[in-house]
Amino acid sequence: MLSKVIVIKGKDPFQMIKKGLEFFEKPYERKIIIKPNLIIDKPPPTTTPCETIEALAKYYIENNYEVIIAEGSGWIDTFQAYKKLGYFEISKKYGIKLIDLNNDDFEILEKPNALFLKKFEFPSTLKNSFIISVPILKEHSITGVTLSLKNMLGATIGEKATIAKKGRFHKKLNESIVDINLYLKPKLAIIDGRVAGIGGELGAIPKELNVMIFSNDLVAADAIGAIYLGKNPLNIKHLKLAHEVGLGMVDLNKIEIVKIE
Repeated sequence: MLSKVIVIKGKDPFQMIKKGLEFFEKPYERKIIIKPNLIIDKPPPTTTPCETIEALAKYYIENNYEVIIAEGSGWIDTFQAYKKLGYFEISKKYGIKLIDLNNDDFEILEKPNALFLKKFEFPSTLKNSFIISVPILKEHSITGVTLSLKNMLGATIGEKATIAKKGRFHKKLNESIVDINLYLKPKLAIIDGRVAGIGGELGAIPKELNVMIFSNDLVAADAIGAIYLGKNPLNIKHLKLAHEVGLGMVDLNKIEIVKIE
């Protein structure tokens, strides 16, 4: 069975989101969690554009879902990022809750066969929800790329630090990325590559690509994202590990790409 990745070409996020989501069944969970990448309060392409998040929120609200935007910024107070990057306006316009996962309630889950995180603090907000990982298409200095899988590091409880609130995961970063996705089980990846971020995670240089990548296989979505960044997905360690534990498909021969103009 091939994993399917939808690549929508264009510039208008509202049209692109609508076209892309037509390829997927509507979620049976009534609570939709939208997880952007707001690692810091710098504008795109360092962070996920708020208009992409608005387009997604609007789509699900019009289909009678409860929508929550949830993030736990690694390098700044999450609400500072929300405020500076336009997320307060989305919250007000659509009546959407903004959650700081760094300070969420949690329960401890255990996976003895986890690669590194044998115990995990599972944020209460994410329970019984349909989680959508919505990163910007961006390079990363350590992991090569930071896409839908790596984005989920922000969906964790933060350490009591001013910066590097997710520092504990960096002891074994690639393994942590895989484990977090096994615990949280996001259902959909939407990677905004209209303007990609080149050269690093905290101060990305823009490169116009005019694509948005959709898949319910996050590994496959990231594999195609890596290609758009000029990288071989098999050389991205966390993608290979994710494939090996059954999270998704990294082998390009087993990924069907559907391109829509």
